[in-house]
Amino acid sequence: MKNKAYIVVNEQQEHEVLEQLEREGYVWRGLNTKPTEQPRLIDEPITIFARDDKRLTFDYKVNEAYFADFEIDFDGRKEEKMSEKYVVSQEFMEELKEWKDTLTSNDDEYKPLVSLVNIKNLPETVYMWLGDDVPDKENNNRLIAIIRWVNGEDVFEVEKPKKWVVRSKDSSKAGRNLYVVLDVGHGIKTSINYWGKSNATKFDTKEEAESWANSHQEVVEVVDV
Repeated sequence: MKNKAYIVVNEQQEHEVLEQLEREGYVWRGLNTKPTEQPRLIDEPITIFARDDKRLTFDYKVNEAYFADFEIDFDGRKEEKMSEKYVVSQEFMEELKEWKDTLTSNDDEYKPLVSLVNIKNLPETVYMWLGDDVPDKENNNRLIAIIRWVNGEDVFEVEKPKKWVVRSKDSSKAGRNLYVVLDVGHGIKTSINYWGKSNATKFDTKEEAESWANSHQEVVEVVDV
């Protein structure tokens, strides 16, 4: 498998690239932490290098000389975003809608008016999204996204709920991981599912899933579809 490079120019691109690499099993080299636990972008383009040993490195610039050994899988300089929408939680959207209902309008035909007072009264969940840890340029983009949403644009997407499953650490003779299924119809007992995570029992929390795992199994996060 050829080493891959990802050039990201804003926080949204970086987040989506790191989420993708996390799903593929990559970790940061030297730290062994999940990609999304160690974002790197400050306020300039960076290059994320995904090596065939499932380790990630990065460089605070775009140096074409490095790409001889890498295939560029994504170049954010050529497109504004990997996704046109910000992915947010259901709680975020519900609180934002409640906040919008408090806005007044100077126009009987149309729009609520966003004033400085309204911005200061954003819900806590939304205000944290505009947090101090977010680069200034990206913070401006997020504030603009909120105003665009108030004006009727579709700029937010509610993230799919996450669940947890229990699977074997090593693959079976058939070359696949085995997943735990709870059989609640027979006094709650576990069985092994050979057909992948789609039929595995999905737990709401990591702690609940861990209570059903043994030393030969691991708990992994999945998207509930």
